[in-house]
Amino acid sequence: MSWLFVACGDDPKDSENPDQTPNPATEKLNSFKKGSLSNGEDAKYWATKASAPNIYTLVNTASLISSGPSNGEETDPNCPVTTTESLTTRTKGGCTDKNGVEWVGSMEVKIGMSGTITYVYSGFGFSQTVTCDGKSAKSKLIYDGSLKTSATGTTQGFEALIVMDALEVDEQTCETTASVSAVDYKGTSSGASSEDQSEPTTWNGSGRIGYADTGVISVETQNEVTHSDTCASEAISGKTTLTTDGQRVEIQYDGATDCDPEATVTWSLNGAAQGELEGVSCSASSGPALAMWGVGLLGLLGLMRRRARS
Repeated sequence: MSWLFVACGDDPKDSENPDQTPNPATEKLNSFKKGSLSNGEDAKYWATKASAPNIYTLVNTASLISSGPSNGEETDPNCPVTTTESLTTRTKGGCTDKNGVEWVGSMEVKIGMSGTITYVYSGFGFSQTVTCDGKSAKSKLIYDGSLKTSATGTTQGFEALIVMDALEVDEQTCETTASVSAVDYKGTSSGASSEDQSEPTTWNGSGRIGYADTGVISVETQNEVTHSDTCASEAISGKTTLTTDGQRVEIQYDGATDCDPEATVTWSLNGAAQGELEGVSCSASSGPALAMWGVGLLGLLGLMRRRARS
């Protein structure tokens, strides 16, 4: 998703705030058990998912859902059905495209007069049959909820109130992995644009993120700075705080002084220093690399991003 905003005179009655749209994210998060932050394994698990750049990845990839799975095939211009009225574009499923992808639900994209872009999902997504050595299974990716992006000068804002229901299929065995995820988050990135990777980007944000199997936690990122020229493997400064059920983990980024290929960070648990964690990587550019959100977003959204750039 590129940060392109058009300030035009749409109807002032139109809502630009996803909070005003009926949204399942809060209800879904409230239904999850409390996540755990009791040890280093827990801390690493959440640290790789819940920082502001990784939440932004959700915004980026979810906005591309209408592109469908990228299998080197041409998209079908007739399914899903897309209509545009003024600054609002609606996409509707209930059809099977020429590539055999089944589309369901609906999606609306609205450009606001201040330049915001709001995405609203109503059970929108797709499923596709995967064949594996004589067997077959169906993958799926469905979104409910809303996203909003905005821009003021060099600061870009993003808000996510999203539930994702995914089913990934192993193309070798046809074994399936299900994932239900939800996020309620507001964040910003300041500095470099998505087209300019020469300058540092500073990330801030807070909210909740959760999964049906591992629970829900609260998260806050403060001044996390990424800059591939300084350190391509990890953030160079700032911190992310993770909290749940009386437990508190702080992740400190130190790529400016300790840039390791292993992507190390220092961390503390309930105020006590715990040393280093490895494998807490971040963006290698101004826009973050695809993070493991859900089940790797089926691997499909990574393909969708490459397709969008081509």
